[in-house]
Amino acid sequence: MTDHQMTARPGEAGGARETKYGRIAKVLRQRCARLEDGQQLPSEKELATEFGVSLMTLRRALDLLDEEGIVRRVLGRGTFVQRRIVAKGDVLTSFSEDMRMRGLTPSSRLIGIEVLEPAEDVRKDLLLGPQESVVALERLRLADGEAMCLETAHLAARFTGVLEADSLEGSLHELLASRGHVLENAVRRIRAVAADERQALLLGLRAGEPVLQIIQVFYDAKGTAIQRSCAHYRADRYEAFTKVRRAPAG
Repeated sequence: MTDHQMTARPGEAGGARETKYGRIAKVLRQRCARLEDGQQLPSEKELATEFGVSLMTLRRALDLLDEEGIVRRVLGRGTFVQRRIVAKGDVLTSFSEDMRMRGLTPSSRLIGIEVLEPAEDVRKDLLLGPQESVVALERLRLADGEAMCLETAHLAARFTGVLEADSLEGSLHELLASRGHVLENAVRRIRAVAADERQALLLGLRAGEPVLQIIQVFYDAKGTAIQRSCAHYRADRYEAFTKVRRAPAG
């Protein structure tokens, strides 16, 4: 079997498969979660020998961790564990996935859920008709028991039956996927705002401290808007992370 052949993971539905470098990245994520910020990993050659793979495969695993903001690769020096701020990259992941990838245990505290008439910006983002209502779901999202963000999710009222009260402590994306509504892509808007008194109280901050407001609209494979979320993240624990490159000349 070559480094790039696929190997089935036991217990995955539908015979889902994972690459060798994906499995290596998973092991290294867990390892990085136990290391100190700034601690250097073994050399690429040492890691390739440890996992029994080529340097190319090992580097693809490190590329994944670099893109996720878990490690920082310095040319000529090596690979270092990033500071423990959760970096939101340009790959679509849920809050629960973000936390698990960093060795943290995600959880949610349900604050409120109700069916109501949407605000105009929510109506436009979800492409709702003038008479359509929405389900508004407010939750405090935690990692290892520490408050990370205060999130309000809006879905069209037709999803009311999907949102079972005993399922709202986990991942909303996973719940929707289990009902056949897989979220494939999203549009994200990020800006810095000052926490109001209620947000500050719930997030363990002082009123007026900065938070990241992240508004996302999630779509299924057909391009149908399924969910809109507005979340306020602690700026001391969260950052936006995007890798950019210069466009080719011409």
